[in-house]
Amino acid sequence: MWIRLSILAVALLGLTSAAFAQLKKVRFSVSAASIAEMPFRIAQIKGFYREEGLEVEIIFIRGAIGMQALLGGSVDFTSASGSTIAAAVRGIPVKLVFIASAKPQFDMVAQKEIRTMADLKGKFVGISSRGGAVDLLTQLMVQKHGLVPNKDVTSLVIGGQEDTVLALRAGRIAAALLTPPRPLILAREGFNRIGYSGDYMPTYPSGGIGVTDEMIKNKPAELFAFVKGSVRGLQFGRQNRAEAKRIVTDYLAIKDAALADQLFDLYLSRLPVNGSADEAWMKGAIEFTQKSLGDASKEASISQVFDFSFVNKAVR
Repeated sequence: MWIRLSILAVALLGLTSAAFAQLKKVRFSVSAASIAEMPFRIAQIKGFYREEGLEVEIIFIRGAIGMQALLGGSVDFTSASGSTIAAAVRGIPVKLVFIASAKPQFDMVAQKEIRTMADLKGKFVGISSRGGAVDLLTQLMVQKHGLVPNKDVTSLVIGGQEDTVLALRAGRIAAALLTPPRPLILAREGFNRIGYSGDYMPTYPSGGIGVTDEMIKNKPAELFAFVKGSVRGLQFGRQNRAEAKRIVTDYLAIKDAALADQLFDLYLSRLPVNGSADEAWMKGAIEFTQKSLGDASKEASISQVFDFSFVNKAVR
């Protein structure tokens, strides 16, 4: 009997080892450790990617540089959704195939003496990179208050979110767009939240999956596996509050229970239904990007920028 059990255990171990050996390794660039990346973090922690046959390596590469890494083949996927849309609108063969947040996650956080967006005139505002989502949204927000980007308000490339927080605390910049939980933490320190980007541009994602057309054409099974794992992560976050909140707060190193509840409620309020969007949302994202790029006259179809067929298949 013991011999049979030993043989069975060895056989099962061999099968498990073979299964892990067959995992396809892929690389995924994310801009920062933020709430916008939570479906991916949950999927990784819960083993959803492994169950779909993938071993996912997450690499931190900020904003538009993540798009360069994607085009250069250094990564297989990027979470730089703003840069993906901007590149696709320009005619570069990339598409956004999943959105992690249906609304922008960024809040404009400013120094204690700055009360309104108009108070930013003559000041420096921090951004992560030129041409990324933070840059485009910052330009839109200051323009809505009659300020001219890089004339009335100067954008200063600082780097990632943590570097930007340090620059704000040090007084190097007057304000910056930051993702949760940073605005919540800084508010406790006396900094002011002077604007939410979603009030200026509701049809814009924070976090997603950007891929090349070549990936869609040549590796559809691999792409589908990654999208499906991400959809499962998004759904788990909505349906399992206690465990998902623990994963979120551990990832972002939040110890304060009240802050954790506040953050998670904010996270749930900005989730898409299933990782895709309707036609009106997609058109709005394209139009905003075209205006931000100063090329509103150039045609860019929905099919040129988005492909949610993998999400729809995963949901089914």
